[in-house]
Amino acid sequence: MTTVLRASPRRFVSTPPIERVAARALRYLQSGFSVHLRGPAGTGKTTLALHLADLLARPIMLLYGDDEFKTSDLIGNQTGYTRKKVVDNFIHSVVKVEDELRHNWVDSRLTLACREGFTLVYDEFNRSRPEVNNVLLSALEEKLLVLPPNNSRSEYIRVNSQFRVILTSNPEEYCGVHATQDALLDRIITINIPEPDELTQQEIIVQKTGIDRESALIIVRLVREFRHRTHTDKSSGLRSCLMLAKVCHEHEILAMPENPEFRDICQDVLLSRSALSLDESTRLLWEVFNEMITAHAMQQEATSFAPQSRVIPSPPQTPPAAPLPEEALAASETEPTAESPAESPEVAANQTADSSPEAVSVPPAEAVELDSPAADRKPAPRGGKKA
Repeated sequence: MTTVLRASPRRFVSTPPIERVAARALRYLQSGFSVHLRGPAGTGKTTLALHLADLLARPIMLLYGDDEFKTSDLIGNQTGYTRKKVVDNFIHSVVKVEDELRHNWVDSRLTLACREGFTLVYDEFNRSRPEVNNVLLSALEEKLLVLPPNNSRSEYIRVNSQFRVILTSNPEEYCGVHATQDALLDRIITINIPEPDELTQQEIIVQKTGIDRESALIIVRLVREFRHRTHTDKSSGLRSCLMLAKVCHEHEILAMPENPEFRDICQDVLLSRSALSLDESTRLLWEVFNEMITAHAMQQEATSFAPQSRVIPSPPQTPPAAPLPEEALAASETEPTAESPAESPEVAANQTADSSPEAVSVPPAEAVELDSPAADRKPAPRGGKKA
């Protein structure tokens, strides 16, 4: 019995790079073409394929490639027999016996999807042998599915107009992967799925595991640096990051290189994924730990020193004016100007006597140290004779 799915990926993380790829692929599917997502393992091809199938709003038939696949696993097979025997003994002297034996035909996923217009998600289709996938050629180009001869059914099925295929595959250098025939690649649109960038991986880890963003960024950078040094570029490090983040978050383990528990988890998860020897991989992993610890310490030191060493620039100041000589200052006070004409001593005395004390502010005598020329003259004695 074939099961029809209504599946959608749980907690699908949508970032700008993923949205751009999904928008392009959905545009091709809506135009009637099938899509092939190709890229390294762990880049989210299957999740994206299920997301695209969910956006099409059609039932999903999920199929996984296998080297043991046969064509009958795609289109169906004859399973068992049906025997029909009729004994007619209406007249006692005459006995009529009819015995019929027929093969039972059971449709497989591809046949059901072509007939009903479902979306077929064929994950890692290049793990199946190329001759098995030849049945897709007529279904994608001529919109006609050819079945083995049988007396109880038609040998041809007209493909529904809503039928779509979403294929995913790994690079051909992977173990157990077969080369794809050019005729099939010519009928589909291939989209290369690269490894997610640092920010995308951080966002995926945060939303799928619940770990904080700072710890997620530390895990992403650690895994990326280790994979770069061990030349492990055939697969993505996203699955390793998700493992580390989930264990640390659920067991409240601090994701820091200084933490011994975190280092033990990293060794268990990362060392088995390296193509180098165990000793060499361990040495490189500890080099990454030490470099991250040193960088973190220098960053903390710079952060703690920055507020104390910051120099606040002072506002620009105008240079003070040069002091006037004492003779020039005295002359400016005694000589009349155009704005204030000279007054006689009697007028000045009358103005001083008539003005109120509040209106006149006289500086104290000891605060004035100006040498006036009038101070050198001696006052005339009262009642004395003129010389």
